[in-house]
Amino acid sequence: MAGSFIYPRTVSVRRPVPSSGFGAIAYQGTLSDNETVILSGLRASIQEKGKASRMDLALPADTEGGANWSIFIPDATNGQIQNRDVIVDELGNRYQVGAAYWNSLGYRCRCKQLEA
Repeated sequence: MAGSFIYPRTVSVRRPVPSSGFGAIAYQGTLSDNETVILSGLRASIQEKGKASRMDLALPADTEGGANWSIFIPDATNGQIQNRDVIVDELGNRYQVGAAYWNSLGYRCRCKQLEA
């Protein structure tokens, strides 16, 4: 689907697959290998919405302040995108959905960018 002036980006939506197991299990963080593509080729607008007021964790690889992102997706129907889904843009940037809100214009997803 070709982009437009309002929605110039192209994204896919992926859902992390929960791992099963008990005891000493592998890393449980968000990895592209553990995701299923549920939507692809969607038009989108990706907009930075300022820095976070504080960092959730203080890890060595964290960026200062972190950025909040709003991703608008007009072509997904109600219920298709959920919190904790991962949105990947055409450049390979990955964003985790913290809040997925649907209305008659489509989805507005509040996101945090994940490390590549």
